[in-house]
Amino acid sequence: MKGNIPVIPTPFTNGKIDYSGFDNLIDYTSEYLEGYVIGGSTGESPALSAAERIEIAQYFAKAVPDKHVVIGLGHTNLQEAAGIGKAAADAGIRSALVPSPYYFPNSLEMVKEYVGSLAEQTGLQIIFYDNPVTTNTFYTAQQLIELAAAVPAIKAIKMTDHNMGKIRALKKDGGLAVFGGDDIICYRAIEAGVDGNMIIAPIIYPKEFKEGWDLYQEGRREESFAVFARTILPFIHMFGPGDEIPTTKALYHHLGLFKSAETRLPLLPSDEQRVRETLLGYQYGRKG
Repeated sequence: MKGNIPVIPTPFTNGKIDYSGFDNLIDYTSEYLEGYVIGGSTGESPALSAAERIEIAQYFAKAVPDKHVVIGLGHTNLQEAAGIGKAAADAGIRSALVPSPYYFPNSLEMVKEYVGSLAEQTGLQIIFYDNPVTTNTFYTAQQLIELAAAVPAIKAIKMTDHNMGKIRALKKDGGLAVFGGDDIICYRAIEAGVDGNMIIAPIIYPKEFKEGWDLYQEGRREESFAVFARTILPFIHMFGPGDEIPTTKALYHHLGLFKSAETRLPLLPSDEQRVRETLLGYQYGRKG
């Protein structure tokens, strides 16, 4: 599993999941991507019911059978997370993105037991999500390597931590695939050697992101950075960090891909000022 497998928002219309929005998103992006992460935090998974998360998984398994589909399994209830994961596996999905459980203070031993049990119950390959800000759990590279050794189903790490040295250590000493996890430092993560990206930017500028990524893989570093500098970096500076979900939805609504920019509580939609800022960044990048 390599390449660009972006995290995607869940479209809502009048409080319900709007599958036509997913259809439009796929049509707009699929030519340029290796897959999609569904039902993650960007997909507002904490505001989705278990039944909705399963329904989305079943939809994507059928809609993009030739792509990697990764189901987000962030949760505080192990059995419900396992139920979602098993239903996703039954639909044909093979991988899950799993963060440390949130709310409770985590220890490495707790997370080993939790993720190990989830992997055993679902049979899914695990991409472990190292996100210290939202989980309030900080790992060294060596601890992540130890976690992966304890849970052999962990094949990759999605890393939002801004410590670029961890990426190099995970690849060199742990033999793990690593995915960049934060738009705002995406090019630094590429420079550090990530195997792909699980961020939002590839669904904003799908063609340009793939062009820049492919150039870098070909060793054409300066040409690659020129693509990112012209198009992607101005936008990600304006649209994040912190409120990427409502701003992405506002942009997709502006582009006619989503019928609305609705979010579900507790998230609120972007106000007019944030929409203007987001559109400024997008339009500048498009001119680039």
